Amino acid sequence: MKKTILITGASRGIGAAIARRLAVFDGSPSRLILNCNTDTEGLATVIDEIGRAVPDCQIIPMICDLSDAEARSAAFIRAVDASGGHTPHILINNAGIADIGLLQDLSSDRLMAILSTNLAAALDLSRLCIPGMVRRIHDTEAHCKTQASAQSGSRTGSSDPGFTPLSETKPTCAILNISSVWGSVGASCEVAYSAAKGGLNAMTRALAKELAPSSIPVNAIACGLIDTQMNHCLTPEEITEVIDQIPAGRMASPDEVARLCELILSAPAYMTGQVIGFDGGWI
Repeated sequence: MKKTILITGASRGIGAAIARRLAVFDGSPSRLILNCNTDTEGLATVIDEIGRAVPDCQIIPMICDLSDAEARSAAFIRAVDASGGHTPHILINNAGIADIGLLQDLSSDRLMAILSTNLAAALDLSRLCIPGMVRRIHDTEAHCKTQASAQSGSRTGSSDPGFTPLSETKPTCAILNISSVWGSVGASCEVAYSAAKGGLNAMTRALAKELAPSSIPVNAIACGLIDTQMNHCLTPEEITEVIDQIPAGRMASPDEVARLCELILSAPAYMTGQVIGFDGGWI
C-alpha cells in the first residue's frame, strides 16, 4: 500500500536523507509531502533526485515557515489537497533551527522562532495529522476483521486465529520526531534549542501514551553530532574537540539517521514512547 509520508525540513541534511530513504517504503513507492521554508532550490534538487530514482514516487512540496502557525496550517491543507486528499500515514518532525550563544543575548523574536520551529510545529502538525491517522487505523482494522470473517465463514473478533490485531503488526501510521542529545542533557549556549528538544522528548512520551490504544507509535531519535549544515557553524578545531569526546570517534551521516528512521517505522507498534539515542556512545 502506498504510504503518504510528511517530512519537515526536507531540503537538505537529515530530512533530505530520510526522503530519499523512504521514497520506497514497505515495498511500495511512497507519496511524499516534503516541507522546506526558504531553500526551495535545495528541495527541488531532492525532488529531482528522487524522481529519477523512483519514478512512481509522488512528491508534493509544502513550502512554509513552520514557525508561523497560520502559514503551516494553510500549507498542510494545500499539500493534502494536492495529494488527492491523502492525509499522512507517517509524520516525521525533522525541521529544526538553532543558535549558539548566551540566552541573554538572544532576541525575543529569535527565541520564539526556535521554540516554534522545533517544538510548536511538531505539536501542531501532529494535531493536524492525528484524526486522519486514527480513521485509517480503524478502517484498516475493520477491513481486516471483515476479511477474516469472510475467510472463516463466520463472524469473528480479535481472538479468531485468522485475525491479527494491528497492534501486533507493522504500524499503519506513526509519528517520528528527530530530536537531539541536548534535549536529554542540555547544552550551555544552546539553551533555547535544548529547551525545545527537551519539550519534543516529553511530547513524544506523552503522545505515545495517548495514541497507543489506536496502535499509532510515537518515537524520537536523539541525535548526537551529525554531519549536517547546522553543525558546519563549528570550526574544524571545534568539531575535532567534540569528536574526541565521542567513543565512536566520528560524526554520523544523515543517511545513517535515515536508516534508523526506516528501522523504527518498521518495528511493531508496541515499540512506542521511546527517545532513542543515536550519538556513538557520546552521552
